[in-house]
Amino acid sequence: MKEVTVGKYKIKELCSFCEQGLFAIPEIQREFVWDSKRSSSLLDSIYRRFPIGSLIIWETNSDKQHFLRQVQEILPPHKSENKKIWFLIDGQQRLSVLYRAKYGHIIRNSNGRELDFCKLFFSIDSRFEKRFSFSHRPSPKTQVSVADILSDTWRTKLRFLPAWKFSQAAKCRMLINKYEVPVIKVHTNNLDDVRETFLRINSGGLRISEADRAFTRASRLNLRRLITELRQGLPHGFNFIGPQIIQSAMALIYGKKELGSAAVESAISDIERNEIEGGKVSRTFARKWTEISKCIQKSVDYLHNDLGVFNYSFLPSDNMISLLSYFYYANNGAQPNSKQRREIRKWFWATAVGRRYVGRGYYQNIPKDLDFFKRLGKNRTGRFSYMDLVHRDDVRRTEYSRSGGLTTAFFLMLARRRPRYLETGNYIPIDDTAALGNRKDKHHIFPRALLARNDFSAKEANSLCNICYLVAEENESIGSNKPLGYLSKFKRKKHFPGVMKSHMIPHRSDSGLWIKNVKRAYKIFLNQRLQLVCRELEKEAGIRLFRKD
Repeated sequence: MKEVTVGKYKIKELCSFCEQGLFAIPEIQREFVWDSKRSSSLLDSIYRRFPIGSLIIWETNSDKQHFLRQVQEILPPHKSENKKIWFLIDGQQRLSVLYRAKYGHIIRNSNGRELDFCKLFFSIDSRFEKRFSFSHRPSPKTQVSVADILSDTWRTKLRFLPAWKFSQAAKCRMLINKYEVPVIKVHTNNLDDVRETFLRINSGGLRISEADRAFTRASRLNLRRLITELRQGLPHGFNFIGPQIIQSAMALIYGKKELGSAAVESAISDIERNEIEGGKVSRTFARKWTEISKCIQKSVDYLHNDLGVFNYSFLPSDNMISLLSYFYYANNGAQPNSKQRREIRKWFWATAVGRRYVGRGYYQNIPKDLDFFKRLGKNRTGRFSYMDLVHRDDVRRTEYSRSGGLTTAFFLMLARRRPRYLETGNYIPIDDTAALGNRKDKHHIFPRALLARNDFSAKEANSLCNICYLVAEENESIGSNKPLGYLSKFKRKKHFPGVMKSHMIPHRSDSGLWIKNVKRAYKIFLNQRLQLVCRELEKEAGIRLFRKD
């Protein structure tokens, strides 16, 4: 039976409880996900006396320490000498921000983004709409460090402020420290009551991800800890994949025939029913998890080493990891033979270019591909067939800044050609330049300003067919000149044909590059490069990807 009590604590008291090691994070709780914007908004709401919601705590005896999350560094760890444990069921994000803001700590959220609370400042000037913000270059005239304001030695730290600024900082300190937060305590020894409370809270107004819902259901398996440890060990930036991808791979390996939250929760129910013995996880699950982990690690290695996915940013679809992991399981953990590699390559490039896991394709194509991988692994008879050919104009119409499988496939294919510098002919270092987020190293072959002067729209200028890799230094030297102009000084160099080929830029005498009239030149060039890009993508896949019309 559970009992619920309601009370209030000042923020100063809550921070003191953190220091005493009274709070703990249960396995069912999600990871720290807030960013600088939400963190500063919380302080702003407190300063203005707006409600920030309640903390919900599961108060239980210290013998429940096995429910503690083993991997967490956001709040101070629970101290074993405390007779009670206050498990945070709701409010971890808010309490973590308040505690770290007081000490100016640096932490990372679940997306790997760093929050440096030393750079959180309070604005003395009341004309600012928001009084709290993170700043790398604070104004000493108008901003004061929040960590200094909340410090136990705040008078010493702020002693050099003019009297009126000191007064404003003191007011800020008082408003934060004396702010009362409602605290709801659930007193029970029944974990199922707590799990249900967590789900009801987070699905009744607050957002909860499919992954967190699954973690809540799987708290007995310590699944969050297992997945966190697995993700942290993945190379080439794949440690940033979402936990739901690993959950989905686990569900497929446990016999589910689809991806998504329903399949994951069904798999977890099966595991808890069959592999929890006397309240403890069986050795069977431990062995199975080792097998699942190896399949996921092998799929990541294969994507990088065999398919040329330089880093996680080049992965066209996260679901590829789940399905490829299932293939390794069906293939008894063995590396694919030459025939299997050929079929996997077809699947990879067709799925990327055709955006097969987007929209309705997600429900239509994933079950098909699961069956394909099952046959490819177990019986070695799987053959990948691709019927929904892509119209070539889709490539022309796609803007380079638009995220998606086709854009990713284009830049991956381009990076695999080992693009070279115009000036020297040396290879551009792919690891630094080719990351999809580095837009400054993406070059418009026909500069945007040049095309704008000739009545081309921004969408036409930003076509994938007008983009190549070029480091910022060379890009800046080109400016808004015509290709005919800025390429002329390189044209006579021996390495020029090789450089153009590495960027997949048509450069023969009939190329649109060498036509003076920009409108005519760009239209001809777009068509020429479109044909070249489509041909090279089909060469990568080893099958036809585009319609002839």
